Amino acid sequence: MTTPDFQTPTRAPSDAPFAPPSSPLTQQRVDDEPLRLVTSFNDIFVVIASWLLSFGTVWLTASLPSWLQMLIAAAITWGLSEIFVRRRRMALPALCFSFSFVSTAAMLGFGNASLLHQGGESVRASMSWWTLVGTCVCTALGAALFWWRFRVPAVIAMGVAGVVAVVWAHVLVLTENDGWLLVANVVVGLAIFIWALRWDAQDPQRTTIRSDVAFWLHLLAACMVTHPIFWMLAPNHPGAVIAVFVLLTAVSLAIDRRALMLSSLLYVMSAILRMFMTPAANGDELYTHSSMSLPATSVIVGGVLLLLSVFWQPSRRAVLRLLPSAWRAKLPH
Repeated sequence: MTTPDFQTPTRAPSDAPFAPPSSPLTQQRVDDEPLRLVTSFNDIFVVIASWLLSFGTVWLTASLPSWLQMLIAAAITWGLSEIFVRRRRMALPALCFSFSFVSTAAMLGFGNASLLHQGGESVRASMSWWTLVGTCVCTALGAALFWWRFRVPAVIAMGVAGVVAVVWAHVLVLTENDGWLLVANVVVGLAIFIWALRWDAQDPQRTTIRSDVAFWLHLLAACMVTHPIFWMLAPNHPGAVIAVFVLLTAVSLAIDRRALMLSSLLYVMSAILRMFMTPAANGDELYTHSSMSLPATSVIVGGVLLLLSVFWQPSRRAVLRLLPSAWRAKLPH
């Protein structure tokens, strides 16, 4: 996780989170998107202890200026990361410390920038264009600094997600015309999706940390792309929702990532339930449906997904045959 050349070592200490298992019988298939979160119960133990330490420190330093309080919290997170991430390579603490450091950097930027705006005491009243710029810059710098030092795959996606969330919050508070946000969200999500594909293209065999970075970026991009699209289609266009899901399934097979499908499941189930519904007897807009609709929908969706999981590679080969050879060469294989 911390090697500068991004290579996953073939041999590593037993607590190295990204080392491949020693037994080939326990190795995960590359197309299963291995997710390395917990290496042992000690990961959970360290996370709980670190949370208690951070909580107590923030509480005890509550009387200090907010910028100094955040700097102390960031310093503690950095010190813990030096021990448990850089040296011991523990997966779950790496994820938690990444989130802690990026969020602390964001609060540091917001707190300092809000001093330039004296519009009120609440967070909403303290928002200004100063806080937008300050929070985005500090969030991005915090994520970049943590990535430079510790090479945690998720921290890049966390930094991008933090900037997007800050922009969303400020636009909703500071502007009256926010109707373009959904479209902008999809556009930014597609840009992140393309960026994730570039990370994947650099590691088609998925043997280095680049594929882990791509995984988290794909997860973020999927949420940003699918939710606005389905919000605009549901609940009045169930057929369109299912058609979009089929398209996203084909894309998921082509890029060998499941995030797009996962983020669409609730919308697909809602669309199928809508198809089971019938107009109410009184002729108004209310609908009634059988009590068996939900379990039937669950059986349909769950069965299709399980079949797809079993026949993932044959299905993927069928989709890849439809693509130009130049595209296939850049996709995971």
